[in-house]
Amino acid sequence: MSEFYYYFTRAIAHFIPSLGSRIYSDGMENVPKTGPALVLSNHISHFDPSFMTTTFPRIIHFMADKPLLEIPIYGKWLQKGHVFPIDRTKNDRGALKTALARLAAGNIVAIFPEKGIRHGPTSVLGGAEMAIGTASLWRMADVPVIPMIIIGSDQMYALKNYVPRSRVMVRVGPALPPDKEASREDLRDRMVAAWRAIFESMKRDYQIRPEELPQSAQERWGRPPPVPPKEEIEPSGGVE
Repeated sequence: MSEFYYYFTRAIAHFIPSLGSRIYSDGMENVPKTGPALVLSNHISHFDPSFMTTTFPRIIHFMADKPLLEIPIYGKWLQKGHVFPIDRTKNDRGALKTALARLAAGNIVAIFPEKGIRHGPTSVLGGAEMAIGTASLWRMADVPVIPMIIIGSDQMYALKNYVPRSRVMVRVGPALPPDKEASREDLRDRMVAAWRAIFESMKRDYQIRPEELPQSAQERWGRPPPVPPKEEIEPSGGVE
């Protein structure tokens, strides 16, 4: 039954953005056909999960912000579709245990290591540092990491980008093998390097235009970009 909730939720969530987008995806052959893996994706809009799952060859178990799953009816529906919560106001050991348990059961688990939607200098692609907790989870899980980059989904915030339909591009890079002997810092650097290499290759291969690069919802609406609190652009610990 949970597969029904997963695919139905994916279809509903993707319906409106699909009307104004042309999705391009590649690298799906890098996804292991069986067994556990940890998907790490950048996060540029609320539409990301729908685009991520549209062409992904396996069911994804998403870690999502706790308030999202507290929405009446909708939150319960998401949980039935393999979404589980994380409380970002604290070092959430419960979310860590859930992620490890689902990986141990052979599933694909996806997290957004940047602790929310990020653009420009607040994003890893823009030069920010990835939180070390992501590397901690990888080392504990001892599974392959699947690096993923999504570009263009934030264009769906503005109706003007629906006609003509905007490009949304998703690329999966080669899986990174587990290495329990490596330090957390080394593992983090490997993940960051993989992300940035994918991003640069996408800019070249898709000839991405400046207006297609990640922007905030406010910028898409023609407003000044939000100014993030200082703590949001500093490195932070904890498991994502």
